[in-house]
Amino acid sequence: MRNDLDTIADRHFSRTVLAVAALWFSVASGANCADVYSEESVKAAFVLRFTSYVTWPSTAPSAPLKIVVLDDEVMAGRLQALVESRSPARRAFEVRSIRNLSEARDAQVLYIGARRGDSVAPLPRSVRDSSLLTITSASDGLDAGAIINFRIVDQRVRFEVSLEAARRAGLGIGSELLSAAIRVQAAQPVASKEQP
Repeated sequence: MRNDLDTIADRHFSRTVLAVAALWFSVASGANCADVYSEESVKAAFVLRFTSYVTWPSTAPSAPLKIVVLDDEVMAGRLQALVESRSPARRAFEVRSIRNLSEARDAQVLYIGARRGDSVAPLPRSVRDSSLLTITSASDGLDAGAIINFRIVDQRVRFEVSLEAARRAGLGIGSELLSAAIRVQAAQPVASKEQP
């Protein structure tokens, strides 16, 4: 049985979902709804859904995807709860909290949350150039080198994507994910070598 947050995330990636999600979030009310569909819970659902639209150069489809969360225990807890509620037939995930970027070496996804403040320090080259889907939640997330950055627009969780950062990391980003983004930062053309 599918998790309610998975269903919301699936709907969000269809062409008509932005309008449906906007309507749903604007009319949702009540303590239970606020707890279940908190900002962190919605972001966690999106993080898991993003992985369906990203291709890594050397990850076997049957291998568990490793998600690491830098200094954000709330997000790590939300992700772990979602992973545990998923059907065993779906792709497996491993979630763990980390305290520094060097611990992200064997992961496929790195989430740097809002607990790091409204802005994010530029990601080191070793992170930007690795096959790591970097996701932030900051005003300058894409400028810092992230591939996906969450933004709150009209009290709704939205996201933006940097194709340049994805290209540097060697990751493929599906068109469905790009069509749902509020902004897509284009990739820079690769300089070609001149022929003699």
